[in-house]
Amino acid sequence: MDYSGKEIAIIIPAYNEEKTIVNVINEYHQALPQAKIYVGDNNSIDRTAELARQAGAIVIECEQQGKGNAVRKMLESVSADIYLMIDADETYSAENVHDLLKPVLDKKADMVVGSRKQTTKKAFSFSHRIGNKILTTLLNRIFNVKLVDILSGYRVISKRLVDNLILLAEGFEIETELTIRSLQERFRIVEIPIDYRNRPDGSESKLSTWGDGFLILYTIVTLFRDYNPMIFFVLLSMIFLSAGLMSGIYIFIIYLKTGMMYHIGLAIFTALSILLSGIIFMMGLLLDSFNNSWRLTQESMKRNYMLMRKIIEKHD
Repeated sequence: MDYSGKEIAIIIPAYNEEKTIVNVINEYHQALPQAKIYVGDNNSIDRTAELARQAGAIVIECEQQGKGNAVRKMLESVSADIYLMIDADETYSAENVHDLLKPVLDKKADMVVGSRKQTTKKAFSFSHRIGNKILTTLLNRIFNVKLVDILSGYRVISKRLVDNLILLAEGFEIETELTIRSLQERFRIVEIPIDYRNRPDGSESKLSTWGDGFLILYTIVTLFRDYNPMIFFVLLSMIFLSAGLMSGIYIFIIYLKTGMMYHIGLAIFTALSILLSGIIFMMGLLLDSFNNSWRLTQESMKRNYMLMRKIIEKHD
């Protein structure tokens, strides 16, 4: 494949990966000798940074703990036409790297995600498989897409996408945020199946199934709220309205049968639920209007920024 004129940066966030970092660097250097390899050392207390330098990688110190912070620091520090993001645990094979690069090089995608195929039983734990399936299904329903693996850390990202995304995730929810932000801004995402290997003996995963799973779920919900507040708050409003109507109908049936008003507490609950439903619905209307105005402002700012860049480049 012809990569002439393209600067490719391989970015590898790493925390205590001395057992695998050298093999990962060597494997990808052999597959892409023209690419520069950057290791984002996230406060490792072992020899990860030292071994990475010896293997020929450029080490970027990432002081803020968390995979998301390390990825963001590298994307901010490194200038390239194409970014290849991989994990430092030797689970992603370089055999698929040219397949992942091709759609971005051909300008058919802004981000290519390696959707993981399990090659051994140890590669995915049962809880990770179930969690990934639940979170991916939820995201597909919310954003009306058909993605397979939103948690994959093997990604090829275009410069255009990097320049236009604002990332806030601090931990393992960074992959989910990359996917959702790209969908929000209507960037093109392509998934390509890849083999997913199990970690070598002695290498341990830093991912907490329940803790990080909750953060990923929280990221999906909050970004959906920001992306489409009208739908989010209408759904929330309907929950309170349904609760209020069901309790109200129950009170009304009791009144018809007995002619007496029982359950004063339930009547208060009914009134509050319906009132909250109306307030939440109005919040959705206001936030949706604000969201649309902000998007128009962002588009205007982007156009002005691109115009300024063209003017500066002409003068240079």
